[in-house]
Amino acid sequence: MSSISLNCVFRRSLKRQAVKLCFASLAIATVYISIPSAISQELPIVRSAALDPGIDVPWSQPVRIIDPFEGEYVGIFDKNFFYRRILNTNARIQVVSLWRNDSVRFLLAYSDRDCNFGHGWFDHRISRDCLTANAALGIANLYIKVGDRVFQLEGDNSRFRVKPDLASALKNSPSENIGIRLVTESGEIVDSEIGKSTVAAWKEIY
Repeated sequence: MSSISLNCVFRRSLKRQAVKLCFASLAIATVYISIPSAISQELPIVRSAALDPGIDVPWSQPVRIIDPFEGEYVGIFDKNFFYRRILNTNARIQVVSLWRNDSVRFLLAYSDRDCNFGHGWFDHRISRDCLTANAALGIANLYIKVGDRVFQLEGDNSRFRVKPDLASALKNSPSENIGIRLVTESGEIVDSEIGKSTVAAWKEIY
């Protein structure tokens, strides 16, 4: 703790104006501050909260996010990718998410590599080029299965609120893959998983 001793002397000038002279002496003792372990860690810094299939961030661990629009907070990035048929095409699906203590935001992206854009069968056989189409789908509903309980969330621009009961379930969930279901605004259903490393990291923010 610290202590301050203050001595003040009052004098009057010939014009009867008061002049106050104060002398402060400061005695400083050692200060001990207890900081929670989660805060004392030197977290990696990410300068944007934007989600993109190609972002380069530390995955499945708490990071310090400093975003010019959303402010500063601690979050966890997660990603998963797989191949399946979506919107009548075979595509590479990427599910990218950002978890924070009061919400989670998703990006559901897919890329379709088409090598049949030539004029006829002959062009297809000899062509070495392919067209790659990348797109993202808005998510209207999110289902999270923790143990035997399924949480259903309604989203706004692919962002979902994490209420206290869900936060408690996430914090106490075992460190194993968690199944999720994404329902797009067009009604497409995509099942994915949150990896066990991200699940273990939830305990740091919930």
